Amino acid sequence: MEIIVSGRHLPVSEDLKTYVEGRLGKLDVLHAKLTHARVILDHEKIEQKAEVTLTGKNMNLVARAESEDMYASIDQAIEKLEKQLHKHMEKLHEHHGEQKLRDLDPDGA
Repeated sequence: MEIIVSGRHLPVSEDLKTYVEGRLGKLDVLHAKLTHARVILDHEKIEQKAEVTLTGKNMNLVARAESEDMYASIDQAIEKLEKQLHKHMEKLHEHHGEQKLRDLDPDGA
């Protein structure tokens, strides 16, 4: 998965980049069809904001979070993405499971 980390109103340090790449690397293990991740880090007075966009095959997920700490904002945004990705995967598995059950039903109901 290609990971792009950029900053708006702040320079992005190597520590932040490696932290983001490490956290997003875990999501790549959950879903092999993820192709791109774009992370935009923003700083406005006290607020530290993180916006993460994941794209993959038939999927586009976006999560935003803000707090007083940049690392906490990144964690919150990635947790939101994990929930979205888990929900997306459940929908795919449930859909295919129901389809198989209909095919096995001899009455066609």
